[in-house]
Amino acid sequence: MLDELIKTLTPRLLLLLVLAITSLTLTSAWTLFFRPPISDYRELTQRFQTLQQQAANPDTSALDIQQLRQQIADLNTRLSETGREVLRGTSALNVMADLGNFAEQQQIQLLGITPGEPMKGNLYTEIPFQVELAGSYRHLFNWVHTLEHATTPLLIKQFSMQAGVDAEHRELRLTVALIQPAQEQ
Repeated sequence: MLDELIKTLTPRLLLLLVLAITSLTLTSAWTLFFRPPISDYRELTQRFQTLQQQAANPDTSALDIQQLRQQIADLNTRLSETGREVLRGTSALNVMADLGNFAEQQQIQLLGITPGEPMKGNLYTEIPFQVELAGSYRHLFNWVHTLEHATTPLLIKQFSMQAGVDAEHRELRLTVALIQPAQEQ
């Protein structure tokens, strides 16, 4: 059958068929094998030229690095100032409201909150609160977890838990301290 097909082909048709197969092969080879390396070569050449320009002018690179360092320093200063303002903006009433809201969220009973005398240090002031709560162990644990992850700068100073009225309930007494930066800063 192939012999009959070859006999029926004219030399001109055979030449066209060979040219078509050759052009398809070359196009496929170009697309699959040659174009990606050439593209990579052009990209690498462009990068190399950029690096040569930077190496020829090191002052520009040093200036860029210095500008980036200054921007980082400015951002750190702004972040520090913002954090200090947040700490200053936290009042004892806000803390008491937060503690009550946490208790309500965790379905426990808030028996009492008593603020103590502020203790001033060199860098910060500590305002203690005596807090008494009652509820199940799981709910009390969730309350402490919520307190630890609150955005208010609170520190648990003392902690005690006793059995409550029945086997399920516990009474939790703790001292929580609000940390604020010293006023002269």
